Amino acid sequence: FESRYNSAKLSVQDRALKVSAVVESLERDMELLCLTGVEDKLQADVRPTLELLRNAGIKVWMLTGDKLETAECIAKSSRLVSRTQTIHVFKQVSNRAEAHLELNAFRRKNDSALIIRGDSMEVCLKYYEHEFMELACQCPAVIICRCSPTQKAEVVRLIKQHTHRRCAAIGDGGNDVSMIQAADAGIGIVGKEGKQASLAADFSITQFKHVGKLLVVHGRNSY
Repeated sequence: FESRYNSAKLSVQDRALKVSAVVESLERDMELLCLTGVEDKLQADVRPTLELLRNAGIKVWMLTGDKLETAECIAKSSRLVSRTQTIHVFKQVSNRAEAHLELNAFRRKNDSALIIRGDSMEVCLKYYEHEFMELACQCPAVIICRCSPTQKAEVVRLIKQHTHRRCAAIGDGGNDVSMIQAADAGIGIVGKEGKQASLAADFSITQFKHVGKLLVVHGRNSY
């Protein structure tokens, strides 16, 4: 199988088709025994912390590498998006015309949380940077899914540039380091994904719930 697979990978024409054909030849007459799932639970007190930040007048954006459906579920379960709030899912766009139509459709949605994919955001920023940032900053919450580490840092820079407000970035993994360093205040959470984020950050915490006290107590006293 390995020799057939390697030769398919080295073929110049129809490489993808040949590779999938070799893989399919292995997966024949198989019987499904079981399915396993990994539960990624929210940390303690995430909901009240996000509620506290929202009541303090802090806009929260969620930048994640997860797919759209997962990001939407997390936004709802963590109460980043409240139950009464509508969610506008920004359609996949690949050119200027599509981006223009979708931005116009989004403009008509008042007080809606926004969910957008990283590649669609790239297209919008390429042609309509000012318009997109103006609309996004008016949203009660923004969720950007399928977001690369470079895009995360770029979003932070754009928020600082367009709003002229102080921006804090919170992350717990190595893919959040560039975003943490781009923000005015970087907060790293020491967790299952290691200490890369907390080592690159200005402040290091062990749980997300400590963000509340860090911002509204210590942050207020230091400001």
